[in-house]
Amino acid sequence: MTLLEIMVVLAIMAALFVLARTGFRLVTKADLVEDSTELAAIMKRSNQLAIEHGEVHRIVFDLDKNAYVVEICQGAATIARNELVTVDAEKKKQAIETGKNRLVNMPADAFAAGDPDEAAKRQMALAGAHIADRECIAATDTFSGDAQGKGWARTLRSGKGIKFKQIYVQHRDDPVTKGQVALYFFPTGSSEKAVIEVTDGSETFSILVYGLTGRVELRDGALSDPNDHMLKNVMGDKDAKREDQQ
Repeated sequence: MTLLEIMVVLAIMAALFVLARTGFRLVTKADLVEDSTELAAIMKRSNQLAIEHGEVHRIVFDLDKNAYVVEICQGAATIARNELVTVDAEKKKQAIETGKNRLVNMPADAFAAGDPDEAAKRQMALAGAHIADRECIAATDTFSGDAQGKGWARTLRSGKGIKFKQIYVQHRDDPVTKGQVALYFFPTGSSEKAVIEVTDGSETFSILVYGLTGRVELRDGALSDPNDHMLKNVMGDKDAKREDQQ
């Protein structure tokens, strides 16, 4: 073989490799696109459900399991900074005891003695503790194709490498990369500001949530700096601190 023939063969092999790699990326990226699109659609629907039902809704993300579920919440609508998704049983017990001690001389019915759950809530409120004063259960919606009552629970295609990269939500100081975190939608149509990044290890899709309107936007690629979105106020200007958004 001449040198020219060898170069032609190498060029053909390189072209075939590029085509094969591009085709593979298109197939794998299709899974990322589908998972990201479905998540964005469910987030939009969660905002609508909060308005339709007049109750707070939230999406709980489990970054360890790469899963998420929509929940409907009753009770306090306010959100504590860096609050946990799952209530600490010991902190709940301490809050109840503190509430009892503060009104030890009050009449028995002050704690709604006939309703233990309501009594516990009042005791915690008197303790000044934002603990377990909101109850959330899996949401079902027969008007959105979930007539079997299975709830809005989904799992990313982790077997194909799709996973949550990181999640920014307004009530958390730092981005979440493991464990659980919740994103809240309110009956007024507003929501927490958030950035959810979904990746397949190579490509990344970003889902942005705007606080004032609850609008959900899907973007191809990672944001250069998610704080550019998280720190903007309702006028589109950048705030000095995230505390100003609470």
